[in-house]
Amino acid sequence: MEYDACRRALVPHPMTVSCHFTRRTFLRLMTVAGLATRARPGVARAQTPATIPAFSYPLGLPDRPLGDGLLVRHGYATENTWYNPGWWHTGEDWYLPGGETGGLGVYAAAAGEVVFAGSEYPGRVVIIAHADGLYSMYGHLDYALAIAPGQVVERGQLLGTVLTRDDGRAPSHLHFEIRTFFTTSEVNGDAPRYGVGCGYECPPGPGYWPIDAPEHPSVLGWRNPTHVINRRAWGEVVAEGATVIVAEAAAASTTLWSVPADVAGAEPLGELTLTAGDRYPIIAVDTGEEDGTGTSAEAYRVWYRIVLPEDAEGWVQAAVPDAFDTGSDGRPSSVRFAFVPEVMAAAT
Repeated sequence: MEYDACRRALVPHPMTVSCHFTRRTFLRLMTVAGLATRARPGVARAQTPATIPAFSYPLGLPDRPLGDGLLVRHGYATENTWYNPGWWHTGEDWYLPGGETGGLGVYAAAAGEVVFAGSEYPGRVVIIAHADGLYSMYGHLDYALAIAPGQVVERGQLLGTVLTRDDGRAPSHLHFEIRTFFTTSEVNGDAPRYGVGCGYECPPGPGYWPIDAPEHPSVLGWRNPTHVINRRAWGEVVAEGATVIVAEAAAASTTLWSVPADVAGAEPLGELTLTAGDRYPIIAVDTGEEDGTGTSAEAYRVWYRIVLPEDAEGWVQAAVPDAFDTGSDGRPSSVRFAFVPEVMAAAT
């Protein structure tokens, strides 16, 4: 039977058989296996404490998993050529592609304490202190915030909304950072080396670092936000029952791998047809270093090990480099998500 050959290819086995699942065939097989749990648009699956990750993406559309339908237009340590060429971006710019990002909800990436809420970025900036010496920063928020300094927040709690921009400097978006400092001398402390949009003891920080500076942003304490979120979402062991969904930005199909494609010995196992909203159990995450020193979206590395029919398994790429924007060297600066964790904002 053709499916038997395909299933053997998706589990550890010396023989590799290329196969392609259609949506109809795949959903029928999942139903037989008791794994069919397709998400209907706008309907969230009930979450349990064990399956809710400790970290999640910071922007979301109503009634959709956080991060779904959105684009990181300028990734961490990429060159923002249309706005600030010659500088590395120290965070991620989150957009709703093809629509107005202003007004979308901004949510805490993890539990913590609000240690800053103010400034003119333009718009407000919120900074949250988390465990393990991490800080998350949310820039270009509307002036009516949902929180205040000193407030303890939970993961997914609403902080405010994205400012609708009319200043002509940039489209509406969320500037999102994760870093190991609140202020540090040479970046945004008592001796800032490059005063880009900030100054003396300015907690928000510049948002950029010169390409010709001797240090990569990671050396100074900035971190790749997507790597941090995925490395720390469930920790070393993914909670049983956790799921991911196919994101709106996913391609029509993706390659299933025996291990992530950049790992020695990786073998393609076939193509999986993707439909936005389809749901898969996730059993492992493999992601790049939080303090990686890559300088394009090609340095983003997020892979999920998902469960297929009859307990077959395969690795899929979740964060995909995209040439929506590129650096001056032609390398991609944008990141789209083919899969996102099935996690919603906290109830308000």
